[in-house]
Amino acid sequence: MKKRIILSLITLALLFGSVQAYVITIDAPAELQAGAPLEVTGTTTFPAGTQFDLILYRTQFTTPELVDRRMIVVDESKSFDASFPTTNLPAGQYKVEVQFLQDPGSSLGSSSVTLKLVNLIDRSGEIVLTVPKDQDLDDALVIEGYIPDIGVATITMKIDGPKGYSLPDQNVRTTTTLGSKDGYFSKKVDVTDPGNYYVNIYDSKGFITQLRYTVSESPAVTATTPEKTGMPATTLPPSPGLAAPVAGMIAGLAAAAAIVSWKRK
Repeated sequence: MKKRIILSLITLALLFGSVQAYVITIDAPAELQAGAPLEVTGTTTFPAGTQFDLILYRTQFTTPELVDRRMIVVDESKSFDASFPTTNLPAGQYKVEVQFLQDPGSSLGSSSVTLKLVNLIDRSGEIVLTVPKDQDLDDALVIEGYIPDIGVATITMKIDGPKGYSLPDQNVRTTTTLGSKDGYFSKKVDVTDPGNYYVNIYDSKGFITQLRYTVSESPAVTATTPEKTGMPATTLPPSPGLAAPVAGMIAGLAAAAAIVSWKRK
């Protein structure tokens, strides 16, 4: 009888413990190309309204460096997700970790997964541009360059810009020159608004890099006016057509006056 009572109490304790042990599980890609967003998903049995943070750390150092964080509030679906931009982040090892506002203690089940390691790979060096990323509106948008050793292949460009500008995926075929395996690409996209345009480039291996092009209004052409001489209008020399007659008339009057004066003597 005593054994049954003890077993019953143990069973109740285990059931009570299992009811109180909540599970939370997160998932993230083990490897990601730098520039692509890091998407984190998860599920939990914690009740709706529970709050916690998803924190992205860089783990290259002795003490992990905090990069970014997202606050999660559990809703009735018990699923959640968060996105971390990786543009301008250096390649290397990162981790995403769940951090509660208060230590959940024994209420966190042992089957929970609260940490994921992510290896960030930088492929931006695989793109060599042959045109500037600062362009005039009249000539934009020109995307030209090459990918070393890719040969003849198809790459995909996803292009977004100001004022909701967006294009369907642009598939571009690379070409090669004699004796070279470098794959050259060229794409001209007509745009009508100045601003920043973002070009995400993918190949068969996945995301390569994001390029930002800055398009500016072309300089306005203004009419030029003759330079001012600073000379008053009254000091302008007389027209050559009038100077000779006036000088002759003055000389004639002087000669007549001299003749009259001589006769009087």
